[in-house]
Parts: sequence; C-alpha cells; structure tokens
Amino acid sequence: MKKKVSRSLMMGVLATCVVLSPFVGQTNALSTPVEASTIVFNETFDGGLTGWSYSRASVGTANGNKYIHLQAGQNGTVVPGSGIITNVGFIEKNISGLTNGKLYRVTFKASGVGNVSINYSDYINVNTGSVNMANARTYAYECVASNNVINVYALVYGSTMGIDDIKIEAL
Repeated sequence: MKKKVSRSLMMGVLATCVVLSPFVGQTNALSTPVEASTIVFNETFDGGLTGWSYSRASVGTANGNKYIHLQAGQNGTVVPGSGIITNVGFIEKNISGLTNGKLYRVTFKASGVGNVSINYSDYINVNTGSVNMANARTYAYECVASNNVINVYALVYGSTMGIDDIKIEAL
C-alpha cells in the first residue's frame, strides 16, 4: 500500500511539473532581452528643410516643436466657384547608408490629408482632416531594403498635410 501511494504521489508531481513547464518557459522568454534596433536616420526638422527636395513646403511650429507643412496650390477657374489644382506640395529625400536585404522600419508623425511613399511604390494614406500636429498620428512601415537607399516622399494634391519625426531603424 505504501509503495502504491508513493508511486501515485510521484506520478502526480511529475504530471504537475510537465503541465507547469510551458509557463516557466514563457516567463523566462518574457525576461529575455530583445535585440535593440539601430536608428539609421532621424529627422525632426529642427534645421528646416536642409537636405530635402521640396515644393510648396514650409516650416510650422506646434507647441514649440517644428514640423513641415505641405500645401497644394490652386490656380484659375473652369467653372465659377471651382478651382483647378496646378501645384503639388512635396518633400523628398533619399536616405543612404542602408544594407541591401536588411529589414527596416520607417516611422513618422502626420496630420492632414496626403500620401507618404516609401521607395516610390508603397503609399501610406494620411487622412485626419485638417492639420493639427499637436494631435498628429504616428505611422509605421516595414520594408526590406532592395539597395542601400530608402526614398521617403510626402505629397499633397489639393490638400494640406503636416509631417514630422521621420525615423528609419534597422531591425
């Protein structure tokens, strides 16, 4: 009888250990440090538009923080009361120093209505209504670099948009 109780007790302890072991592994995984990303590019526009190609872009300030304000232009009328959009507002920059085939995350803050393109092919639509950079949304995009450059291109056509805090991180 004594051997049977001891054996049953031991089997119960082993079963409990087997059931608990996945939880122990998960707890250990949570405390394992994650590899930090490396910031390759960080633009806050404190220096204005230095180094950027641009049209119809100006420096704005919200709560003491500088950002870029893009404005489309209107010229002429075809039907009374309606305008023809003839100018686009944009900023563009090629960011070099990347590694071909490596994963990168591009993040930025934006408000208003416009598009942001990463490498001329992937467009992120920004549509928050009017420009209010104090409540700008953060957008993120991940891509694998196909060469050593990532192109960032923000565009407005018939609207306005603010953009700030553009960051590229190697993951």
